[in-house]
Amino acid sequence: MIRKTNVLASVLAAMGMASFANAGEYEVTVTNLTSGIYFTPLIAAGHNGDFTLFRAGEAASAELQAIAEGGDVSSMAALLDGMGASVATGGGLLAPGHSETLTINTDGGNSYLSVASMLLPTNDGFTGLNAIDLSDVRGSATYYANGYDAGTEGNDEVVGTGAIGVPGFPAPPPVAASGTGTGGSGINAPVEGFVHIHRGVIGDMDENGGASDINSYVHRWLNPVARISVRAIDGGDAGGDNGVAAGGPSAVPSLTAQAYSSSAVEIFWDAAESADSTIAYYEVSRDGTVLDMFDGRSFFEEGLPAGTSFRYYVVPVDAEDRRGPRVGVDISTF
Repeated sequence: MIRKTNVLASVLAAMGMASFANAGEYEVTVTNLTSGIYFTPLIAAGHNGDFTLFRAGEAASAELQAIAEGGDVSSMAALLDGMGASVATGGGLLAPGHSETLTINTDGGNSYLSVASMLLPTNDGFTGLNAIDLSDVRGSATYYANGYDAGTEGNDEVVGTGAIGVPGFPAPPPVAASGTGTGGSGINAPVEGFVHIHRGVIGDMDENGGASDINSYVHRWLNPVARISVRAIDGGDAGGDNGVAAGGPSAVPSLTAQAYSSSAVEIFWDAAESADSTIAYYEVSRDGTVLDMFDGRSFFEEGLPAGTSFRYYVVPVDAEDRRGPRVGVDISTF
């Protein structure tokens, strides 16, 4: 079975693929392009043009500092919520080579997209996008994001708690397991005081000492560090515009669903077609969250809450990375 994790490999700038004027709902897919860096839980927001998440050359806000030093998105989410923005946050660490999809909308003039996540292991490194105008997006667009330094903490490269104002970088279990060391003496690095392109980590190869607790072989990285793909999905299910590329795959036929118990369901569909290519995989999502991408024609899920309704979607993607219409089906557990 073929599985595909990196989604919508595309060009740096927006790609015009359909006629979407000010679509209200967008999928934002973030792919970790590094080989050894983790992203802390993502935050994505559709907001108005008065808000700035960050600006290179200027001091970071307290909310951005909380993200860049400890991966805490709660204060930024509260700030954006208070402005009437559409806010979505991720579910956990995003491992190297993996993707996560969040859904935001542009209702009420929230036509600008910003995204942020901390880079681990770093002291105050983050990646993201600042105020991308979604009114210019027609169907889908892909952007490549650099790693930035918030300039709020010196890059001493020593394991710490990630608490604001306390030196050191956080190292949760998956990050520590990737090869962070202990006992580093620290690198003499000043607090810059402004956001700038991250210099990358220095690191060393001494697991129990040396200057740095960061493994230079595992955690070395270069820009860009993330691919961020945006797709308008407000057009509804198959039969309406929903970000489909001309000449791309057909909709999946005969999508059905069956509930087996209070916690398990399965969906089934027939093969889609592409007139001038082949179907590479199917993207399955539930209530706006992408669950899997594979070349099968059924999807089983268990561990769901009892007595709950869900809406599953299936999107075919061909070998040219063109997406077919999104088709949905409703199902409830017992």
